[in-house]
Amino acid sequence: LAEAGFRSIAVDLKGHGLSDKPVESDEYTIDSLVEHLRDILDALGLERPALAGHSLGGSLIYHFASRYPERARCLGMLSPVGLRGVPLMRLYRFLTPAVLMPILRQINPRVVVKRALKRVYGKRGHFTKRDVEEYLAPSQFPEYALAMRELLHSYDWNAADHRQLATVNLPAVGVWGSLDHMMPDDGMGIFVPLVPQIVLRAIPDAGHVIAEETPEEVNEALIGLLRRAGV
Repeated sequence: LAEAGFRSIAVDLKGHGLSDKPVESDEYTIDSLVEHLRDILDALGLERPALAGHSLGGSLIYHFASRYPERARCLGMLSPVGLRGVPLMRLYRFLTPAVLMPILRQINPRVVVKRALKRVYGKRGHFTKRDVEEYLAPSQFPEYALAMRELLHSYDWNAADHRQLATVNLPAVGVWGSLDHMMPDDGMGIFVPLVPQIVLRAIPDAGHVIAEETPEEVNEALIGLLRRAGV
């Protein structure tokens, strides 16, 4: 995106990457993360930027734009999850009760990362040793496992069942991999009535982490969106 002439800023949300990792459950609700994103834009002095997000970030920018439509120019939703549930989410929550966290923190994070990456890649690419190290980096912080546990349990991954979803009339693109096990069977069909200007693009044989597995297709879709939105 930067090489195409756009100013690009990548942000780790709280709980993620090298950002702060509060461990209170109310830090990771949809409403809290929407306000967190607004605080980030305010801190960066960004009045109406183009927003792109992956996975949870993809649904988060939709929630943000539905509350603050004047603060977004367009939306790039990459493999968004969090409106119609995530497969095995009940199992993940069942396996991570608060009382077991001291034990879960003793599990080798490298093993967890490798297994997770195997699950989220499709047939178009393969993760590298460097990828493993980068995904592993946040585990150096003792609060990381607790923060991710709170996100798992506090974020509403079935928002369509529990919230009144608003229409967002902004230019948008929805991109996902055809082999993404975290997406519904109809891909991003739920967003069609919610974001009327959305353009959908399924990437054949890609998994969930499309920005890493198929960066050329993702960049092409995002650059097309930015130009369509007049960025």
